[in-house]
Amino acid sequence: MKRISKWIAALMLAVMCLTAVSALADGTVTTTGSINLRKGPGLDYKSIRTISEGVSLNYDKTAKDDRGVVWYRVYYKKNTGWVSSKYAKEGKSSSSNKVVTTGSVNLRSGPGLDYQSLRTVASGTTLTYDKTKKDDRGVVWYRVKVKGKTGWVSSKYAKKK
Repeated sequence: MKRISKWIAALMLAVMCLTAVSALADGTVTTTGSINLRKGPGLDYKSIRTISEGVSLNYDKTAKDDRGVVWYRVYYKKNTGWVSSKYAKEGKSSSSNKVVTTGSVNLRSGPGLDYQSLRTVASGTTLTYDKTKKDDRGVVWYRVKVKGKTGWVSSKYAKKK
């Protein structure tokens, strides 16, 4: 009898562990634009931070807000929060966060023409970006690193690879 009880207890523990692990890996979403990470599943919740377009996030839970919009509970840079399905789609990012310069382009200290030029990047250079931002004209800028310098290049002279 004792042997059966131990076996049942071990089986129950294994099932609980598997359930906990599967809850952590429900799925992945990828941001389709710059998106707010919120404290709860809805627009009424405070924004924790902003996440750039093209970032893949793991989620473990979903909820609908009062408008019927689905929200995903995700984990991003040591933060747990919620993102809207309006700006995130199921699945991993197909983009590689790379751009290729289409002309000689200035690497600027910030995302806009008013920022200082740090150096010039040659046409045809492949760069990896970690963040995007739109300037006041609506032009997208990519934050990249070139020869140890972090700066921004304009989407007018760099296209996603």
